[in-house]
Amino acid sequence: MVGKILFTSSSSPNLDRKEIHPNDQKKTSLLLLVFIFCVSLSCTPKLGWIRTLPPEFPRDTNLQLGTFVRPTEKKSAMGSKNFQLVWSETIQIQTNQKFKKVWREWRVYHDHIRFRQLIGKGQYEKSNDWVLFSTKELNTKECRLDLSPKQKTKYLTNRIPCETFPLDETKEFDHNLVYYYDGDSLYPLQYESGYVEANFGIAWESDKAYEKTKLFEISKLKYGKKEFQPHVYHHVKLD
Repeated sequence: MVGKILFTSSSSPNLDRKEIHPNDQKKTSLLLLVFIFCVSLSCTPKLGWIRTLPPEFPRDTNLQLGTFVRPTEKKSAMGSKNFQLVWSETIQIQTNQKFKKVWREWRVYHDHIRFRQLIGKGQYEKSNDWVLFSTKELNTKECRLDLSPKQKTKYLTNRIPCETFPLDETKEFDHNLVYYYDGDSLYPLQYESGYVEANFGIAWESDKAYEKTKLFEISKLKYGKKEFQPHVYHHVKLD
């Protein structure tokens, strides 16, 4: 029958078949769209909250000084002998609520290395388990180093390989991001590396802002234990 859908109950084959009219279909589709829209609004917080701390939240300074290191892995094409990508990322907590965020990348080719470094500096605010890092300054360094056949690239990727930098510039920079702090590790609420953000992370799968709900804990565990692009920085304990 054109314009109509026939429905038959699989559990009661002897019941009369019921007709569903086009108007009913439209109402069902509209209700489904409204439901999906409402769920998306109520179950996922507006992501603006990851850029600030509420002014009514009490402030404290209970954040360990020293360095927090993000677990990293080499990034290169499988089986590649002519290219390797090595990177590192740290957050250094300093006195007077200052911090320094250091991102480094070594692009290793068969005959040269391209090195890039970003250092962001700024202030942080803390309230219980939430830390807002506000970067105000960004320094960028880039260089290239030619390799001889005898040079060990493993040694060169453990340090800054160049003595001079064709690009070395510092500029004002405005970037805010809230992290969750559990006493030992820092978890960014949205994935970010070298100040480049991606549209996914802990806050994207949480349901209430600034609350450690079940969904928050699940997403924190999920992203914090990722081997690729982990959303965590672990405090380095000094001997």
